[in-house]
Amino acid sequence: METLLGMTTFVLHKVGVAGRRAIAERLAVKPGITLWQLAALAELGDQGPAAQNELAAGLGVDPSDMVRLMDGLLADGLVSRNRDPADRRRYRISLTPQGKKALSAARTVVREVEKTTLQPLTATERATLHRLVTKIHQRH
Repeated sequence: METLLGMTTFVLHKVGVAGRRAIAERLAVKPGITLWQLAALAELGDQGPAAQNELAAGLGVDPSDMVRLMDGLLADGLVSRNRDPADRRRYRISLTPQGKKALSAARTVVREVEKTTLQPLTATERATLHRLVTKIHQRH
């Protein structure tokens, strides 16, 4: 019988959980955001201003949960909500300068945690690992 550590998906899960925990702990300190807030800021940073329902779909978040997430980001001044000039019935969510600064700090945290987590691997091995897990992710 195969042990848990012999199961690649289990080992990936354990590494992912440890990395996620480390990132969450560091994000809470600086820039003072949660993982879900990072995800929303990163999505806005990647795709630019978007309707709230587009963000929810892109993140795979239930629309009611997205409302709470956006309310927190708005209250913290990390995003702004403005009427969509193309459709006055809709609102577009955009990063504020403070949100861009928080996203930049959060990306630094993620890079540092990834560097520590993946330290046992060479640069080539890290690149190969990233390519392989991205390939798996694209199929799901």
